[in-house]
Amino acid sequence: MIEHRVWRALALGIVLVIVTSAFAVVGGPYHAGASSGVRTAFDPVKGSSPESGLSASFSISPNPVAQDSQFSVSAFVTGGVPYYTFNWNPIPPFCSAGNESNWQCIASQSGNFWVNLTVVDSTGTHAYANRTLTVTNSNGNGNGNGNGNGNGNSSNNNNSLNLSGLGNILVYALVGGIISFVLLIALTVGVLMIAVTLSRRLPKQPRGKMVCPACQARAPAGSKFCPNCAAPLAPPK
Repeated sequence: MIEHRVWRALALGIVLVIVTSAFAVVGGPYHAGASSGVRTAFDPVKGSSPESGLSASFSISPNPVAQDSQFSVSAFVTGGVPYYTFNWNPIPPFCSAGNESNWQCIASQSGNFWVNLTVVDSTGTHAYANRTLTVTNSNGNGNGNGNGNGNGNSSNNNNSLNLSGLGNILVYALVGGIISFVLLIALTVGVLMIAVTLSRRLPKQPRGKMVCPACQARAPAGSKFCPNCAAPLAPPK
């Protein structure tokens, strides 16, 4: 009875581990829809509200921009009901923008920065838009704007694509390794339990027993007298 309960608990544990690992792969934090930060009802660059026709977008010029150079951001709104409220959040840490459709900033740091715009019309309808600002590291403003923008943006995009693809591969490899390890442990435990069960059920052969010549009873090895009839036992040859 105890052995059946152990087998049932072991099978249930294996099923739970496999189901949990599969759920982590399909719906985990590395799933593309869960980590993109973009609402599916809106385009990642130009967001719109289908109910009211409110649509928002903006441009960054130049983009990419050389470090220590100025760039401009201009918003465009169509549809909805005026007046509009502009909320820029997040923006690069070295910039500041209020409730305005156009603003300028000097790129004092290099890297990729997320710019997000939320537009609200007078009826409370929202529209969203977002872009990535790329600031290249250069020694001079002229050379940075002329020569560094194209190659710098291309290399940054390639690096981000490579890292994102590598991250997904590592996640699947890690989950597969965990499942394989758990299955290996379960298989080892199962083999041990089968071996223990079989060893208990096999008949045990007597070892080192002595046979009494008078009553044919068995006596432990090294006994001088039979425990059944007290007859003397001859030493083993």
